[in-house]
Amino acid sequence: MKAIVLHQYGNADKLKYEEVEVPKINDDEVLIKVKAASVNHLDIWVREGNVPGNLPVILGCEGSGDIVEVGKNVKGFKAGDRVLAMSSIPCRQCRHCIEGNDNLCTNLKRFGITINGFYAEYVKVPPQNLILMGDKISYEEAASVPITFGTAYRVLINLAKIKPHENVLVMAAGSGVGTAAVQVAKLAGAKVIAAAGNDEKLDRAKELGADFLVNYYRNQNFDEEVKYLTNGNGVDVIFEQVGGSILLKSLKCLKRGGRIVVIGTTASNKVEMDMQDFYRNNFTMIGTSGTTHREIRAAFELVKDGKLKPIIDRTFPLKDAKLAHQYMEERRNFGKIILNP
Repeated sequence: MKAIVLHQYGNADKLKYEEVEVPKINDDEVLIKVKAASVNHLDIWVREGNVPGNLPVILGCEGSGDIVEVGKNVKGFKAGDRVLAMSSIPCRQCRHCIEGNDNLCTNLKRFGITINGFYAEYVKVPPQNLILMGDKISYEEAASVPITFGTAYRVLINLAKIKPHENVLVMAAGSGVGTAAVQVAKLAGAKVIAAAGNDEKLDRAKELGADFLVNYYRNQNFDEEVKYLTNGNGVDVIFEQVGGSILLKSLKCLKRGGRIVVIGTTASNKVEMDMQDFYRNNFTMIGTSGTTHREIRAAFELVKDGKLKPIIDRTFPLKDAKLAHQYMEERRNFGKIILNP
């Protein structure tokens, strides 16, 4: 089969389109013919060596496709089923798994990082990681759910616990997870301020339901604009994924007693802040990585029911994974980038 294999860390030139063996499943696994693999910033961080993993590895942490082979111990699935595969395999035995926090599993196996992932024509997956797609959702839409909508659901519903009529600031609203966050916040009844560095992306965020738009590259004092939009109060919740100086400026948008949830730092990992402002204003900052299987399933049901809509920006053939990574690094996408093996 064809696959994108990473042998060395580095730039997009390190992505190699190669012929490799089709995975052999055991009695407790299924073999999937991959129809769509989602491209994420996580894949870029893995490629650059910023996420601990194993080499060589087939990249791709999430995808969808058709089951073509089923292990003899597998129940509930059959050849021909259209399935979405969740992005990590928890042990289901450690303390975190038992407590329901399987994203924190101490023995977590991660597709495209520690084990071979979805940038391939075939992948083997345990049935516990599978969700039956049905016929109403496309492979591309399904592959967009786990990391984007799963994360948005986790952050806004379970961690920030947003309430109707609260003000939510979504940073990098044009990204895949940003487009999901705008929709989840609106579905929960919040007023959404979409922030991005590109007016075209902001216009499209408006189409997703954003109430107000802020360009944080054009307006270096965007915090003042956000304060104006909230009658001087600031926002209740910030969905933050940019980092660096943008994170510092976004904190100035937060009302006293507000919550900020940080899911990533696509611009910069380094930030220096005045902690007096933080505790005097009773800010709550939450960091989170990954999502639980329960949250992914909940988000998928909302997508399946038509309440949330994955936004697909562009699809690339598998052999053009290098171009897909460069396209994302240039911040040209609004929504998800998909590889079609």
